[in-house]
Amino acid sequence: MSVSIAPRTVLKRIAITTLLVLMVPVCAVGSPYRDYKSLRKHLASLAERNPDLVHLDAIARSLERRRVWMVQIGAGPEAERDHRPAMLVVAGSEGTDLAGSYVTVSWIERVLAAYEDDPEIARLLETTTIYVVPRLNPDAAERFFADPQVETSANTRPFDDDHDGLLDEDGPDDLNGDGLITYMRVLDGNGAYALDSLDDRLLVEADPLREQAAAWRYLTEGLDNDHDGTWNEDGLGGVHLDRNFPFDYDYLATHVGLHPVSENETRGLADFVIDHPNIGIVLTYGDADNLLECPESDSPPERRKPLTAIDEKDVGYYREMGKLFRESLGLDDELENSSHRGTFSDWMYFHRGRLSLAACPWSPEIAIARTEKEAEPEDPNRDEEAAENEQDETKEESDEDADEKAETERRRLEWFDRHAPEAFLAWQPWEHPDFPGRRVEIGGYRPFTRTNPPDAMLGDIAEKHAAFLTALLHKLPRLVVREVQVNHLGNAVFEITICLENTGFLPTVLSHGERTREVHPTRITLDIDDARFLSGGKITRLPSISGSGGTASTRYVVHLPQRQEVGFAVVSALAGQIRGMIELLEDQ
Repeated sequence: MSVSIAPRTVLKRIAITTLLVLMVPVCAVGSPYRDYKSLRKHLASLAERNPDLVHLDAIARSLERRRVWMVQIGAGPEAERDHRPAMLVVAGSEGTDLAGSYVTVSWIERVLAAYEDDPEIARLLETTTIYVVPRLNPDAAERFFADPQVETSANTRPFDDDHDGLLDEDGPDDLNGDGLITYMRVLDGNGAYALDSLDDRLLVEADPLREQAAAWRYLTEGLDNDHDGTWNEDGLGGVHLDRNFPFDYDYLATHVGLHPVSENETRGLADFVIDHPNIGIVLTYGDADNLLECPESDSPPERRKPLTAIDEKDVGYYREMGKLFRESLGLDDELENSSHRGTFSDWMYFHRGRLSLAACPWSPEIAIARTEKEAEPEDPNRDEEAAENEQDETKEESDEDADEKAETERRRLEWFDRHAPEAFLAWQPWEHPDFPGRRVEIGGYRPFTRTNPPDAMLGDIAEKHAAFLTALLHKLPRLVVREVQVNHLGNAVFEITICLENTGFLPTVLSHGERTREVHPTRITLDIDDARFLSGGKITRLPSISGSGGTASTRYVVHLPQRQEVGFAVVSALAGQIRGMIELLEDQ
């Protein structure tokens, strides 16, 4: 008896002769980030230079008619790529997240550059499919390149925020003509804020118990355009794309859309993942996060009740991915994460049953944690348990500190003072027509500075995220045929045993994936007529096969007087497909 497995397709690799050109950003003047036109041209250039590896498609058009690009990376024909283990990376769902787009495009460049010389990367691209959406929300991101520059997370769908029957009639205004929409503070007895006693650049919510007078209003820079006594309350409308997905959708909230996946961008993304069931890992860059801190878990509830926390059998994978993420970024301890309702990441886990990760590509808190780590001398006696105890004690102290929020803002501003002093504009007096005779000052943080790192740090950040993304590819489930045994029982009766092994890290189906039934079970098909089976059947469905060497076996007894070989196929939604032939002993 012998077994022959169909060999994988070996493709001719395209030499990258213009690597230096590819690594030079094609960006708007004075910015490391690409606007829509530059991003489109750059992605098209990557596809043109690597036609056997990069495949560029549009999955949607935004309200302003910009395409939402999907970059598919992998060797071989589409029919093969669609059935390989796959990972999806989505960036730019928040219009303020430019760093996520930069990181993902940089990773694509690095992977393509390594394909020629790195056998490991070459093997990955010939056995794995990568899907990348570099910018899900192109309309909002264009506000970074606009004049004036205005920060907005949502897309540009008009919305009547103040319910006056008009749409977007009272937005921000660039009063001082500096090309930036920042903030203004108004000395007004009707305000809700007081100057921070330790740093008067900051405002804190006034607390009468601390003898803080509510003396200041804190507003976005602008005028009361509709003369209704409020400022900038109905500017650029929009839907937060990462609040527009079905799981835990908040029907009563504003800026989440008329209904789940109501937007072209979100519907296009949802349709894509449904059409590509081979996606086993999802990573979403945005302001939601489940990697800085391990998410909550719970045991599955009674039948017909929805799961609202990570299945306790799956949470270990999230914990390990979080460790890998923090290690890649140079963080020792967990940081507080953030979550929202209706996110793409939650939908992909709770409804679709995939390992779905969410990460903030950069934040001041991450930067501060890294800075503090670099400043601290290493303690060889500090073990992991001691570190956790220290973190718990610090958290208890901070919970008792009523000034925690103000202290967080002070530490953030101190970090910017040291590393990016241009991020905060000094408050300057302004004669505001809506507040005659009152003290009005314009200043505060520049748009986009609190969600994107200083330009000089982007390269290092992109390198760390690239290492993490590449490591994630190695975590996908992968099936191999470990052993095939054939025993001739006489009279043309054969016993066939096929043993499969999952050499990847993840199981072929997560526990919650089995519960949702959105991940089809692994199946083995033998190319034998049904009437020839004495035991077993033509199609055998297998339970989830655990990763890191988990195995599963099937046994058949068949009567085949005229057959010398049998074809078989192993089909796994997330772990790939295998086809082969089994040679049978001749009937004696």
